[in-house]
Amino acid sequence: MSKRRHERFVRRLETEFSAEGKNYRGISSDFSCSGLFIRTNHAFAPNTMLEIVIHLPDGNSSVLKGRVRRALKTTVVSLKNGMGVELISKDPHYSRFMATFTPECGEEPAAEPSRAETVKEPAAEAVVFEIVTCVNCNIKNKVNSSKMASGPKCGKCGHPLVQTV
Repeated sequence: MSKRRHERFVRRLETEFSAEGKNYRGISSDFSCSGLFIRTNHAFAPNTMLEIVIHLPDGNSSVLKGRVRRALKTTVVSLKNGMGVELISKDPHYSRFMATFTPECGEEPAAEPSRAETVKEPAAEAVVFEIVTCVNCNIKNKVNSSKMASGPKCGKCGHPLVQTV
């Protein structure tokens, strides 16, 4: 059973988003009443607030605000790079777009607090990185310490990284 509160609807739409004074483009997919996934190689860290513009199929543009809930950047081809975004505010264009998939998404519910506002979430654990020099091409790689056991590879040449003591 899925942990998701809302059903996902797959459409791929051009998207522009900005945070921390930087603007990027991506492709939005996996839409729901309360969120979406933005495919991009410029994923922001969780809890980053985003300004989002989605170019809808009817020619309108929807202006949204959202919070990054998860970010994924990987070299594995079968996984989508990008970020899952919880929508904080939606405009009528987005509500009408979502109503084409399911009627309950088209209705703008009374503002209810987000999960983060109602449940005190534990502080995120500190991530420790190590700098590992590739023995093949001599390039320095930043590797999450918890991932060292899974056999990371060099970002330039793909050679397995070996931690030296």
